Amino acid sequence: MYKLNPECYGTMFAIPASVTDTYLAEASGNSIKTLLKIFRNPSGVVSVSEISDALSLSADEVLSALDYWVAKGILLFTDEGGNIKFVPKAKTPEAPSKQNAESVPAPAKSVASEPIMLPKPTMEQIAARIQEDETVRSLLTEAQGILGRTFGLDMQATLLMLFDTYGLQKEVILTLIQHLADSGRGSTANILRIGKIWAEREINTLDAANEYIQNDSAVNRLFTEFRIATGISNPRPTQKQSEYLLSWMQMHISMELLILAYEETVERTGKLSFAYMHKILNNWYINGLKTPEDIEASKVRHTAAKKAAEDKERSFDLNDAFQAALHASKKKTQKKAE
Repeated sequence: MYKLNPECYGTMFAIPASVTDTYLAEASGNSIKTLLKIFRNPSGVVSVSEISDALSLSADEVLSALDYWVAKGILLFTDEGGNIKFVPKAKTPEAPSKQNAESVPAPAKSVASEPIMLPKPTMEQIAARIQEDETVRSLLTEAQGILGRTFGLDMQATLLMLFDTYGLQKEVILTLIQHLADSGRGSTANILRIGKIWAEREINTLDAANEYIQNDSAVNRLFTEFRIATGISNPRPTQKQSEYLLSWMQMHISMELLILAYEETVERTGKLSFAYMHKILNNWYINGLKTPEDIEASKVRHTAAKKAAEDKERSFDLNDAFQAALHASKKKTQKKAE
């Protein structure tokens, strides 16, 4: 008798029921492995080359597997412009003859470099999930209550993707929505963007979600204080800037040092650069410089050490010149004596 090991449950992701109900028996092993790799990717984007490397399959084998699922309606291929198209079958190009070689067009961009986008659920798929799953139905209902508005297909599709495709628990999704709504960021785009980040970082428990929220709130407060002190116009930090701000908080960098690092960054680069600021702040942190006075004293010591090194080098240069002159004089005297 076989049964599931309870310890295997952790981060999970959903697969359409039709895959197991209809196609599992007929699909090849490569097709099943390829589909699992695509659905496991939390970002919803994976390239042919990534699948090929991860599964030790050739690009042709991956493309063949993708063709199979596209034909079954499980996968769609979406280009960067949002246009849905089928994944072309792999073909071995024929060598052009000498007669028409000049008229052969330049090769198209490799399919292996194109991302494979997981499409949002359709209205029919959403309706089916609402009917068959009470958790999905209550997720959409409670989300409307938090946001204080009814919403259409785009928001419904987004929430269903967070639940089915990215594998976030219902309570975690509602916690995310509440946090973004409280901070005035409860748009569909923000919910999907932050939801993807949570999935990628495996933030799928209430404890992990609350920790993220606490850090996010602290980062926004720090950025507001920094923005007011420096006069920058950005109303909110970007995701990358938030990561820098969080690292500075963990390093216990004071606002005085943030402003000082900002001023040095602008003076040296002519613009605001969190990456450059981080280099400055990290250097101060490594050297134990915690106040503007510490930094000023370090600069004084650095200047003094540099001047001493220059004086020493100049002294060596003068001594070398003196020794050279003395040697030349002695040589000249010896020559006269001879």
